[in-house]
Amino acid sequence: MLKPLKRIINFRTAILVFLYIVLKNDNQAFTTYEIKEESMSPELLPEDYIFALKVKNEIKRGDIVVFKNEEKGIDVVKRVVGLPGETISSSDGSVLINNEPISDSWARTITDDFIKYEIEENELFVLGDNRKLSTSDSRTLGAIDMDKCLKVKYRYWPYQRIKSYE
Repeated sequence: MLKPLKRIINFRTAILVFLYIVLKNDNQAFTTYEIKEESMSPELLPEDYIFALKVKNEIKRGDIVVFKNEEKGIDVVKRVVGLPGETISSSDGSVLINNEPISDSWARTITDDFIKYEIEENELFVLGDNRKLSTSDSRTLGAIDMDKCLKVKYRYWPYQRIKSYE
């Protein structure tokens, strides 16, 4: 009786079950996520897998974050463009921070104009890299609570595209 059970539950199976439980936890200190849309292309493509950690004080402009769109009940991945205390707007396809254009090298399409928005303490303004395809960003949701964001640290799949975001 014990021998067939050992064949079913071997060491590799135990490791895989353990990794699944750890990586799919609900404590929200870290998460793994599969990219499902093209709003962050070409940096993140559909079927890429990322690993994100809770690191509130280390988030800066250009970082990629994961947060929950409470309206739709889905996780979303976007790039941080505006930081706490800044005023952000868009004019003639450019993003303006405190009325000055920023070097928005990660944007793949021009940004539709949006009205001036003052980012409060503990908030972030996020946009997708492919602005024409981007939904669920700060243009529609408003600023995102920094406490609810996880910073993307690694793209770990597909293995040909492994990358660290440090």
